[in-house]
Amino acid sequence: MDTPLPPASDADLQDWSGFERGEHVTLQHAAGTQLRGVLDMRTDDASVVWIQLNDGGGRRLVHRADGYRLRRG
Repeated sequence: MDTPLPPASDADLQDWSGFERGEHVTLQHAAGTQLRGVLDMRTDDASVVWIQLNDGGGRRLVHRADGYRLRRG
């Protein structure tokens, strides 16, 4: 069974406000999981993004505190 990650502190959280709709992005999780796709939407406070995943993977909602780092490409 996987060990759950501890909750992220405010100091650990990445600022996602600079990412815009339509950008190709990669979400890299601390545990090694990687998601790639196009940023579909983000909340005004940039705490939540929706990614349209590549290869027909559907649409995924990710919260900033879920342990992912967001980068372009």
